Amino acid sequence: MDRISLLPDEVLGHILSFLPSKQAASTSLLSQRWRNVFVLVPSLDLDYVLDEARPYRHDHSKDFMDFVESLLILRGKSPVKKFALKIHLPHLFGIDPSRIHYWICNVLELGGLVDLDLFIIFQGELHLVPLLIFKSKTLVKLRLGRGFTLKLSHQDVYLPMLKTLCLDTVDFEGGHDVLENLLTRCPLLEELVLDDQRWKTRCGSVSSPSLKRLRIRFFNIPIISLDVPNLVYLELSCIFGSKYANLNLDSLIEARLNLWVEERRLRVLRGGFAHLDSSDLMDLITAIRNVKVLHLTSDALELFYYSGQDLPMFDNLVCLSIASDKKQGWQVLPLLIKNSPNLETLIFKGLEHYGTSKCGDACVCFGTWEGSPSCLSSSRVKVLEIWGYQGTPRELNQVKHFLKKLPCLELVKICAVINIQVPIDVQYLLKLPRASSNCKIEAIS
Repeated sequence: MDRISLLPDEVLGHILSFLPSKQAASTSLLSQRWRNVFVLVPSLDLDYVLDEARPYRHDHSKDFMDFVESLLILRGKSPVKKFALKIHLPHLFGIDPSRIHYWICNVLELGGLVDLDLFIIFQGELHLVPLLIFKSKTLVKLRLGRGFTLKLSHQDVYLPMLKTLCLDTVDFEGGHDVLENLLTRCPLLEELVLDDQRWKTRCGSVSSPSLKRLRIRFFNIPIISLDVPNLVYLELSCIFGSKYANLNLDSLIEARLNLWVEERRLRVLRGGFAHLDSSDLMDLITAIRNVKVLHLTSDALELFYYSGQDLPMFDNLVCLSIASDKKQGWQVLPLLIKNSPNLETLIFKGLEHYGTSKCGDACVCFGTWEGSPSCLSSSRVKVLEIWGYQGTPRELNQVKHFLKKLPCLELVKICAVINIQVPIDVQYLLKLPRASSNCKIEAIS
């Protein structure tokens, strides 16, 4: 007996919602009972990716377009809550942009659309986004990715329910005003993602009183302005070189600074042949001083040092995560630990770093600092995590140094790489001199 077919239509529609739309639609061929069940699926997930192993034929694109339109016809006036369209081609390969516009507008006109995800990758002419998207009274989440250009006036936009907006490699025709028009007309916006953002002006500015989470990845923007007083999470990914101005980050709790600097420029800074202005980075450092969680790339950590010795106090910081690399140093680490009196969790993504006499007593680059005062000795760190441990002698000496200097340690987690040179001997580590008698050690791969 076919017990599945006996289930109510609503339950069958819910089951089909876990399948790609093409597979869900194919169930209409099973029997008369299943002919229109897929219409009850509240989402459409359409994916067209060119298979490089197969020779391309023009009718592939025609088949895809015909399938989408037949699907929309069969659904009739059944509303769609989520519409995802992903096209990944070297160029349009026979895809008609006007038909893409039609699909989007068709779904929007049905009403009730909550989640719209458009991610289209191709080489060639960029196409304008249908303006109807920006007048939706129901959209809560909107993602636009690649191959689109935004050209919006203040009157073109009103998204009263939108809470999440993701823009990936989207062009703004009209400069900064386009983003400003967009943000000011999204009164409930809480999360904004700007990936590989293309500002065509000297200043990239984000201003929103409702925004709580912001992720930006950009290149070659001279000035960055962030007026987001209620932001709690910031992820900033960029090549070092921008200036920072008009930073309002008073509510920030967590910051992730993924900064990269050219090796040539880093050599100039190390040699003392150049200096950084406060607007280069210190203004940003000062603006995030109240965070509780801070993540730094190895480049960002060294840039902190060259931003000046007037590092602000991080009184609220309880978790510090640092990515290490053989090309970048820990020069600022002693001062950063000293200026973080309430730090409880310290995470190292690797222990290898550029050796220098300026790393101070935080590492063992130049001796073990026996008998001398240490920034670690006055630290309240309770949890130490070491990721990507390779088991080298230098790393082992660094672990010994931490155990000997951190008096409040309660737990040390060592996460080793799969091909570790020497397996971690926890029993050996437990026998080493420790500043904290209550310290436990865990080792995992």
